[in-house]
Amino acid sequence: MATALFVVKATISKEQEAAFNTWYNEEHCPQVLQYKGAVSARRYKAILGEDTYQYMAVYEFQDEDTLHRFVDSAHMKELRADYERHFASSERGRFAYVQVWP
Repeated sequence: MATALFVVKATISKEQEAAFNTWYNEEHCPQVLQYKGAVSARRYKAILGEDTYQYMAVYEFQDEDTLHRFVDSAHMKELRADYERHFASSERGRFAYVQVWP
């Protein structure tokens, strides 16, 4: 099956930005990678374009079925609750993609 990506985009206040990056890199991404079938996690900061979000996390899953299980899992529910505890005031969006080429 094709690789699937789960993308989370967020905008965070300047006051919370340093704490957000530390928490995301040291806690959140490693917790996502504990899920069986999660392949990788990468983060990006926008530098050009018209996107309204300033940060993007890209999580790679071994296939679409694994991604769907992750999204519906108790593990994901806990991750979202933890995010809300730390950064409830942020704006964010979630997206999913499946590889179509090559």
